[in-house]
Amino acid sequence: MSEGKQKFLIGTYTETVIFGDGSRFNGNGQGIYLAEIDMVSGKMRLKQTIEGIKNPSYVCADKAGKRIYAVSELEEYEGLESGAVSVYETGKDGMMRLVDRKPSMGTNPCHLYLDEEERILYISNYGSGSACAYRIGEDGHFREPAMVIQHQGHSVDEERQEGPHVHSIHPCRFAEGVLVCDLGLDKISRCVVREQKGEWTFTEVESWMTKPGYGPRMLVYHPFLPMFYVVQEMGNRVLVYDYGSGTLQEVQDVSSLMEKDRKIPNTAAEIRINSAGTKLYVSNRGADNISVYDVDREGRLALTGSISSGGKTPRCFAAAEDRDSGITYLVIANQDSNEIISVKHMDYKEAAAEDSMQVGSPVCIWLL
Repeated sequence: MSEGKQKFLIGTYTETVIFGDGSRFNGNGQGIYLAEIDMVSGKMRLKQTIEGIKNPSYVCADKAGKRIYAVSELEEYEGLESGAVSVYETGKDGMMRLVDRKPSMGTNPCHLYLDEEERILYISNYGSGSACAYRIGEDGHFREPAMVIQHQGHSVDEERQEGPHVHSIHPCRFAEGVLVCDLGLDKISRCVVREQKGEWTFTEVESWMTKPGYGPRMLVYHPFLPMFYVVQEMGNRVLVYDYGSGTLQEVQDVSSLMEKDRKIPNTAAEIRINSAGTKLYVSNRGADNISVYDVDREGRLALTGSISSGGKTPRCFAAAEDRDSGITYLVIANQDSNEIISVKHMDYKEAAAEDSMQVGSPVCIWLL
């Protein structure tokens, strides 16, 4: 954050994509957008657009905010059954330019994770159900060959879980490697990249199953406690895991919906936690709101209310915090109403929409 303004990236759909439930969505975004929000007024504005990239449905950045990574959620790229991954670099003039683009080694990539050392980029290929890892060179280029783990199997929902669907990859803070959420298998697995005598491997070490039909999508860690939280897209639940004893244990299973919303067709999507570890948020597509949880000293959740997304289908959001003032703005990407909404949040009874910004098919928000 600089001079009271928080910059953020917006990922969009730019063309037709077929979702996991078989529905067809016609994206109308222009690419990747760079925007900012004023942390006093909540007003937003667009600063730059990166065009020439197809379906950048997930974007992330390095710690300095200089290199931008993006998937292209596609079923075919340069004649391969694959999507793509791109890296851009910000020049001295502030403009972002393409450095490299490679196949994601699987179809419909939907999530990225750049490791803490910024040397490996992990890609979640939802369509083909695979996890891919590229090493990153000093020049920012992706080093081939890519390392791929192909999942196998299915779960109980014949429509959504007919096969594996890797939805996200995250750091593992209790052991070596990364955690992989597979919606299609109801599985969270720990996978490790290793190098031995110049040979690089990416392998699964262990795994844990959720309840059948839950569909693990994304997770976040508590900022202080040895705990993480996994949103279950299909089950509309949040699972709480504790790893403080040295053994991973599921300790809580709570709804992502207020009781009044539980008869509405819904799929849970994004999950975030504030820097103080006192509030957790989950977006609901169908109920079209953001559920708000109080987090107690033991890391347990209590669902206290919900905030309207101000639009339709809040696939992603971010919580922009000003720690000096204590103000939090939820920056919400409403996929089907083509708008970004900023909501000033004090508590669930005190939340007001401050601004809206028209953006075609927004599906990802990443704070810089």
